[in-house]
Amino acid sequence: MKYLICIIALLAFKTNGADNHGHTPKFSQLGEGDITHYVGRDIHHHVSVGDLPSNIALFEETLPPKSIGAPPHTHSNEDEIFIVLNGQVHFLSGEKEVKAGPGTIASLPRGHIHGFWNPYDEPATLLVVAAPGHFEDFFRAVEKNMSEGGPKSPPQVGQIIAETAAKYGVIVDMSKLPPSGLALLGPPPKE
Repeated sequence: MKYLICIIALLAFKTNGADNHGHTPKFSQLGEGDITHYVGRDIHHHVSVGDLPSNIALFEETLPPKSIGAPPHTHSNEDEIFIVLNGQVHFLSGEKEVKAGPGTIASLPRGHIHGFWNPYDEPATLLVVAAPGHFEDFFRAVEKNMSEGGPKSPPQVGQIIAETAAKYGVIVDMSKLPPSGLALLGPPPKE
């Protein structure tokens, strides 16, 4: 997997004749990097927008067992590539649910509804490439919004995520979450 990270970085470094001056090579290890605490898990930022002329972002996240990584959503500005390093995850790709194990690479273009979750008893780790990489700021914005005003109920967390996502040109649509993802949400709150 270390070689895979190097290949991604080298591909990102080669940009259609762009001037590479002012960009400094950088190395990191899985499990390291700048950390954002995002809704019960850490996101390790390995490559941030501005690190390379291509302005991609590369981050690593470990999904806890029985958790939603991202609800069904559509980006208007970013393409994403997910690489499953270990564990098993389910992806929503349009109307299709795809089970993905280690070594799976999911290439999801902007404008395409997608999401991912871990319905299993073991954690799953993914590398994610966002292009352009400005979307990495979304995780920091959610972290900031979550820290304001004390503890949040699950519906409040979902609302914070959806409202923050909309500010980044991302539309969340929970009606598209398949049964295996819905089961992770638990029973609806009592009124």
